[in-house]
Amino acid sequence: MKIRIEAGNHDRINCPVSFTASADSLSGLWAPEQTLYLALPGGKVLPCAVKAAEDSVEICFILPWLGKGETLEAEFCGYSQNGKTMSLEDTEKGISVQREGDELTRYYTATDIAKPHLGHFKDAFGTEITRIDNQTREHPHHRALWISHGDVNGVDTWNELPEHGYIRVQEICDRFESDVWTGFTAKNLWTDHYGKPLCTETTSFKFYNMPSGVTLIDLDISLTAEFGPVTLGPTKEAGPLAIRMADDLRVTVTGTMEAAQGAINEKEIWMKRAPWVDYSGTKDGHTCGVAIFDNAENELFPTYWHARDYGLMAVNNFYVGGSRELAEGESKNWKFRVYAHGGTTAQADVRGRYLDYYASPKVITE
Repeated sequence: MKIRIEAGNHDRINCPVSFTASADSLSGLWAPEQTLYLALPGGKVLPCAVKAAEDSVEICFILPWLGKGETLEAEFCGYSQNGKTMSLEDTEKGISVQREGDELTRYYTATDIAKPHLGHFKDAFGTEITRIDNQTREHPHHRALWISHGDVNGVDTWNELPEHGYIRVQEICDRFESDVWTGFTAKNLWTDHYGKPLCTETTSFKFYNMPSGVTLIDLDISLTAEFGPVTLGPTKEAGPLAIRMADDLRVTVTGTMEAAQGAINEKEIWMKRAPWVDYSGTKDGHTCGVAIFDNAENELFPTYWHARDYGLMAVNNFYVGGSRELAEGESKNWKFRVYAHGGTTAQADVRGRYLDYYASPKVITE
């Protein structure tokens, strides 16, 4: 099978590219659980991840470079049984996400704290970009990256004050490993303080095989009112997605927050709308940061931001946009991309990486 890749109006550098094809189109070229290869002009070969559905396959590869306006012709050329560069390892308290045998990050699932979180995030020098500190007294519920809401039928799953709610991992499924990406789906139960179910959460995580010092994650989050109607209240303690920066990277220390339109720090960003916000600073002599990209399919795109100079960055359409009502059986869905990087917002080309997400390259099959 041949394909044509069109960069569009933007330079593409280490850009994930995904498209769907019929299963029959790979007949004789690929076998399940194997690595498919894409031959580029000049003899370069790219590994591709293939995830099968009923009658189709999702094909994904990392495009090293394609200049704006350029087109690339490529052809699939077979598969191998090589080991997987990106993998998952079960641990006592969660799942370790591995790249070439080194831990990229981890998903914490144990019940000694109120809810799961994802983190650490590190740059190429091992500098911790996010905060994970279970002993801190200052916003102790802020741990790396988490998903929650401060008013679910009146129950607070964001803060961890008396009578707070809980989020418990019920199942890890849909695990996938390849040379291009690895990922899993977490099925979580949200309850009040005494265990009464409020709703269910299903979040899929997709971790890409990027250069050292870069972490790129796609998240697909769904809340479902399985146990009766759910009201997600109009609180500022809401996400669904939030990140807490390492203390040295706070605006109050070395950091800077920058939004897509050029707004800087809390005074210009808090509860304003933007398709992305990046938070970066200097720690141990290294500049690094992390950005959240909103997805154009999300309700009220571009999102409002609950972003603070003390280190918090969270998407939040509820404080301004009002509560959301979910009838029994109804779901609400959000998608985001998270980009942890070395350098400042400009040095990491956060705008360019957002455009890879918002206006991805076009793939035409032949």
